[in-house]
Amino acid sequence: MQKGIIFVPFMTGKGGTETVIHNLFKSIKSNKNLNLKVYSIGGSFNYDWTNGVNANIQEISNSRGIRTLYYLTFLPHKIAKIIKKEKPDFVISTNPVMWFLSKKIIKNKNLKIPVIAWYHYSLKQKPIRKMFLKSADYYFAISSGIKAQLISQGIPQECISLIYNPVDSNYYPISRPNDGITHFIYLGRVDLDKQKNVRELLTALQNVKGNWVLDIYGDDKKAAPAKELASQLNISEKINWKGFVTNPWSEIKNASVLTLTSNYEGLPMVLIEAISHGVCCVSSNIETGPIDIIKNGTNGYLYKPHEVNQLTELLQKIVNNQLPLPSQKQIIESSKKFSLDSYGKYLSNAIHKALN
Repeated sequence: MQKGIIFVPFMTGKGGTETVIHNLFKSIKSNKNLNLKVYSIGGSFNYDWTNGVNANIQEISNSRGIRTLYYLTFLPHKIAKIIKKEKPDFVISTNPVMWFLSKKIIKNKNLKIPVIAWYHYSLKQKPIRKMFLKSADYYFAISSGIKAQLISQGIPQECISLIYNPVDSNYYPISRPNDGITHFIYLGRVDLDKQKNVRELLTALQNVKGNWVLDIYGDDKKAAPAKELASQLNISEKINWKGFVTNPWSEIKNASVLTLTSNYEGLPMVLIEAISHGVCCVSSNIETGPIDIIKNGTNGYLYKPHEVNQLTELLQKIVNNQLPLPSQKQIIESSKKFSLDSYGKYLSNAIHKALN
């Protein structure tokens, strides 16, 4: 049996990485040859993600300052103690400092334990110091774009495994509306100008004529600027602000298209979730993520980031029924490469590669 430990720092408990780890353990549930354990050094605000996860939680403090002080002083000792206790065959970490320290400790003790870096962000948007980046032995890339970024930073291609991220879906199709109204949906943080770039979506919709509505599912505590812009663009009456919903896919009754106008992503899980429910997607073709998921005409359409006119034209053609939506069966089928079964195979093969 292959035994591995995964080091993660403090996480809020509701982020994408937590969901991926939760789904990872589901994907390997029947794998008798793999034994994984998560060490959360720092804890979380919410622990729902640990349900079904073999996790050891090391809570520190809700204060970010105190956690930082702990990491600066006690983290090397803590990691060394865990490695000595667990005697793993391999170590994985989502955090550059943690995989750097793990490698240092393993090297100092003359152990033959590979360290695997599992970074969940675009290296251009959240760069890593080269000292930390190059300290790992192997790398898991969650998208082909991140794999390309790693190679451009000098990481040998043979040391990288593309494993994507898993989605846990019932593949139940979300109905398309039959009332003649095109139903756009948006799921995520309501960032007007930051990562999620909601301004681009609202600005594009300003010039889309005909019968359409937009449902926005996301924490609207910081949505005041977006709501103000919608009012200025005279589209407020077409937008339904749903707020944060724990499981939006159980709440959405019908949808024509999911929209994503992000400036950057690692691998946007919302696109994978959408296609697993047969929902066509329109997404910005940013450097990492969407191109691994969306294939033009098969399960959605990509547009050039910041080309608002191109996005408007695309959405207008959908409203006018000039751009037929792919069949829901075809869309759902395209999501299967991100299923739990597929992910379990990607992960097992990647670990085998790291150990041999």
